[in-house]
Amino acid sequence: MKGFKRCSLALRQVLLSSALLLVPGVATWAAPAAPSAASASIPADSLYGLPVALVDAQGVKFDWREMAGKPLLVTMFYGDCASACPVLIESLQRTIAELKPAPGSLKVLMVSLNPLHDTPASLGHLLHMNKIDGDIFRLAVAADEGQTRAMAAALQIKYRQLDNGEITHNTRVSLLNASGQEIASSTLLKSTADQALLAELRKALQ
Repeated sequence: MKGFKRCSLALRQVLLSSALLLVPGVATWAAPAAPSAASASIPADSLYGLPVALVDAQGVKFDWREMAGKPLLVTMFYGDCASACPVLIESLQRTIAELKPAPGSLKVLMVSLNPLHDTPASLGHLLHMNKIDGDIFRLAVAADEGQTRAMAAALQIKYRQLDNGEITHNTRVSLLNASGQEIASSTLLKSTADQALLAELRKALQ
């Protein structure tokens, strides 16, 4: 189906290994706290094992292991993006509106591609201006470029910063299961609900 594909176990393992081993400065894990019960048995190919700390729009620091235990939609964007990102946000909002997930059953994590510019305050402003549901959507940013590129590599998102400050990037949304393994993805960029992704979300939440 156009804009939608499944990612094989082998490919997920390669992506995760590349993110952990090839990006400078992120090869070792700096655990901020003891892992939760849900994250205690994270599989080797789980994206929840990414050694990257994040801070969200409320200024709360967290890591990927804290996402374990329920399905997660995850993608990357940046605050000043005036073309693809607004369309991506609208598509995700409409997808969630059609899905109507039970409270607490699903989160949408959107991580900034621009850690030098995006801050918790600016992400909070973006939440407010776009009327994004903060109970479902979590906007976050990593500490530096190296950690950001580690996540982008694992999520198959390619980006490049231009001289004028803009960032060119592809758009890709990953659906992770409760163990952090990618079970579906979408590259469809339309300001409507992604019906293929919506179908996979319904399966994941059964």
